[in-house]
Amino acid sequence: MQVKRTEEHFDVLFSKATAVATKLDLQPIQIPHVRKLTKRYTGQAAAHIHPDAQSLYRVQFYNALDTVNTQFIERFEQAGFHKLQQLENVLLHGDMDKVVEEYPELNSRLLQVQLAMFGAKYTYETSSDVASIIWEMVPEVRGLFGQVEALVRLLLVVPASSAEAERSFSALRRLKTWLRSSMSQTRLNNVAICICHVHQKNLDRLDLEGICQSFISANDKRKKAFGSFT
Repeated sequence: MQVKRTEEHFDVLFSKATAVATKLDLQPIQIPHVRKLTKRYTGQAAAHIHPDAQSLYRVQFYNALDTVNTQFIERFEQAGFHKLQQLENVLLHGDMDKVVEEYPELNSRLLQVQLAMFGAKYTYETSSDVASIIWEMVPEVRGLFGQVEALVRLLLVVPASSAEAERSFSALRRLKTWLRSSMSQTRLNNVAICICHVHQKNLDRLDLEGICQSFISANDKRKKAFGSFT
């Protein structure tokens, strides 16, 4: 994105847009109507006016690229993301890192031994390849690579986005409405429990084992991973 932030890239893009507008018999690219601001906001200085449409959209082009670049940096330069990269490097290359000691589920000594065995027997390039190999194993063989499986699970449970958490907050808005904006956390918890009590007949009718069995029976990988509830 930083490479594209040049006048040459914008000029090419603007030329293509102008050619498309001409080909489709559309109105030429012009400066939109600018509303004159009052001196209350601008003061005595004259408002800046772009001399042509190309100058206006060049600024917007740079702003869009800067916004995208900032979002990329905020998402991929997080400390937690670097830890995940280090964990994936441990999985793929077998070189132990201090980040492994931060996870109580992992034993660095056993993990190093199992990764050496795993790398000698199987060929893989990505963490997805490792996951596919483990899911295709029979439970007896998979038990030999318990630490490798735990590391793969840690990498797989990382959410790709916050959409699922945001859906939970959207559902929470049904309880904590604008008319209940002063509700405390304790009262909110009590209201949530109260709703479960109101609908206890529906909750009691749920077959939890049936739901688990339906989830497991969806494919062979889940059957091998979770077994059976029946």
